[in-house]
Parts: sequence; structure tokens; C-alpha cells
Amino acid sequence: MQLHFYKYQSSGNSFILIDNLENKTFLLKSQIIKLCDYSFGVGSDGLIILSSVLGMDFEIIFYNPDGSLSFCANGSLCALHFLKKNKFIHRDCSFKAFDGIHTAIIENDIHLKMKDIDKYKKLDNGYYLNSGAPHHVKFVNEELFKINIIKEYKNIRKHNFYKKKLCNINLVFIEEEKTISIRTFEKGVNRETLSCGTGAVASVVATSIKENLVINSIKTKGGKLKVIFNKNKKDKFSDIYLIGSPQEVFRGKINL
Repeated sequence: MQLHFYKYQSSGNSFILIDNLENKTFLLKSQIIKLCDYSFGVGSDGLIILSSVLGMDFEIIFYNPDGSLSFCANGSLCALHFLKKNKFIHRDCSFKAFDGIHTAIIENDIHLKMKDIDKYKKLDNGYYLNSGAPHHVKFVNEELFKINIIKEYKNIRKHNFYKKKLCNINLVFIEEEKTISIRTFEKGVNRETLSCGTGAVASVVATSIKENLVINSIKTKGGKLKVIFNKNKKDKFSDIYLIGSPQEVFRGKINL
């Protein structure tokens, strides 16, 4: 089978995108893993399949490199860019994803509406919350990019709270009043990625809970993202938007 694909990135988070709006392509888990492999396939942080669905403009099906399903915010930004560029959607749209229904506004940048967040867990070494994917957020005071993030991931996984659940981890350094720098180790990728959209949202929310700061700008290894939100007195976060500027890197075809 010859498969046509698009390679996309959002602040360094890279993806393979498959246009399956006519629902003609079916991929095995083994094929998804191969496609995401940098040695034997195209190589990416995940695979996006665009599909048609009743009652919505479209569906975004996202696979991690290990073949597991999840929601991916940066991947959704890339899918929205593709759909707008190819005139499948215009300014506003709604779509189905792994964690439910989302809406988006496409202007110069893409504004992706995230799920409300009203639950979190304060742990002795950070915060746990779900921003569409499960995340642990740890604040650091030392030089962020000198930290061994694999060691941090292993140490955090030893916490009793994570004995029976996996999560992504984020290391956060507060740079100034409205800016944070973050690094993310993604469980479905099993390594650090240059950026993570749900990680950016989780980090901004955790910073607001911990320091009562309104963070708008997030610096990642791969570039910048923006997050805006409303927050009430009970630490309920609503109208959360992840804002980014994804790009098509190249397109091609591969034999599977």
C-alpha cells in the first residue's frame, strides 16, 4: 500500500498527518509504529488521521508513536492548519477528539479551545492535572535545560500517586510575570519532545494555582505557544485556548 502523508510541526512537536476524510485508509498498529519511527519510517512525535464523522465538521484521531490513542493539542493545531489551508474549514469549526468535542477559531494564529479544568491534585513534588492528557507539573529554581529530565521522570514515577497510572511530566521555570519556560517528557513518545500543547496548558494552570500569576507566553525547546483562560475564585479554569502557528514541513508518500 502506498500512503500519502503530510509532515507538520507546531513549536517543534512533529507529526505525520493523513487525510482520511473519505474514510478509505485503515492502518494497523504495527504500521503506525513504523511510520513514527525515525529509522524505519517517516519519524514523528505522533500520527494524525483526519476522518469524517456525523454531526461534526471532522474527527481528529491521534496516535502516539507507541500506537496508543490520546488527545494531542499541538497535533490538533496542525490538523486545523491543514484543513484551513485546503479550504475544508473557514474561520470556525467543531470537531471530535479522543477527549471529546472541541471548537477552534482560525485567524492569523489558530485558537484551540480546551476542556475546562476544575480538578487538580497537589502533591509534595508538584501538581497533577488533566488538560486533555494527564500531566505532572514540577517547578524548578535551577537552570531548566541542565536538568536530567529522564532522571526526573523516573523519580516522579516512583511517587505512590503514580503507581497505577502513567502521566507526562513537565518541568517549569517561571522567568517573569507573564512567561514560563517548560520541558516535557511525554509518556506515549517515551522521551522528551521539543514542545507539548497539553503540557503548556497544564503548566500555565498549575502556575496560576501555585503563584496566582496570569501566564500568557510559554517558551519550549521548539518555540513559543500562548495560552489564555478565565479563572474563578474556586480555581475553576474555563475558556482555555491554546494558541499556536503550526507549519507544514513537507509532504510525501511511503510504501507500507
